[in-house]
Amino acid sequence: MERDAALADFDRARAEWEAAFARVPDAALDYLKPGDDYALGGLQVHVNWVLRNYLSLLEAIVDARYAQIQPEVDRAAEKEALVGANRGLQGAERQPVLEAMSDLHAKVCAAVEALPEADWARKAPVIYGPGQDALPTSPDDVLGWLRDHYREHVVQSADLIEDWRASSTAGG
Repeated sequence: MERDAALADFDRARAEWEAAFARVPDAALDYLKPGDDYALGGLQVHVNWVLRNYLSLLEAIVDARYAQIQPEVDRAAEKEALVGANRGLQGAERQPVLEAMSDLHAKVCAAVEALPEADWARKAPVIYGPGQDALPTSPDDVLGWLRDHYREHVVQSADLIEDWRASSTAGG
């Protein structure tokens, strides 16, 4: 996808997610469906973690000038994000996490816009885990993953709202 079109779709995907998350009642922000890892409000915590992580990946690819990299994941921050995603949110936490998403989204956009046009689809060999082969990864790929990620949680949040309503009606 051409860079400007990809950025516009990235913005649309974020807007779709924001609209979906706005439909989550405050009372449901800490709802955790049995067997799930992310509470309903925790989806926003998770979205922010993924934005932060992929922004770091994008920056690492550019900083390495498209040479092979094996990005480091901040395990303490990852654990904190997993705990927060599982715990969910309280109503007063909604706005700060949305503001954090807005900031991260803008940083991803700025990083993409700063790229020379020739580097948009340029692939870098990225090793995502110990013992894995390098996966050719471009800024276009990273932005595509982020767009898909926003949209994945649009559907998931709607399903979880219905589960929360059903469990609330059932007295559970």
